[in-house]
Amino acid sequence: MTHPLAEFRFKNNRQSQEALGEALSVTGVTVSRWETGARKIDEAILPRVVEYTGIPAAILRPDLAELMAPATETAA
Repeated sequence: MTHPLAEFRFKNNRQSQEALGEALSVTGVTVSRWETGARKIDEAILPRVVEYTGIPAAILRPDLAELMAPATETAA
C-alpha cells in the first residue's frame, strides 16, 4: 500500500521527497519518514501538508480524525 504523500508526489510530476519537503519547510528525510511510517506528520505541520497536497487530514493522520472533527459534529 502506497502512502498518500508518495502518490501525491508521483502524480505531481514525480516530485522528489526533497522538493516536497522544501515546499513544506521540512527535509526530504522527514518526508521519507512520513511515507515509510517511521514518523507521523506532526499536528503543527499537518494543516500545511493538507493545504499543499489537498489530501484530507483524516487520511494523513487517521489517529487524529476525531480530534479534527468540527465542534458541531462532536457536540451532537
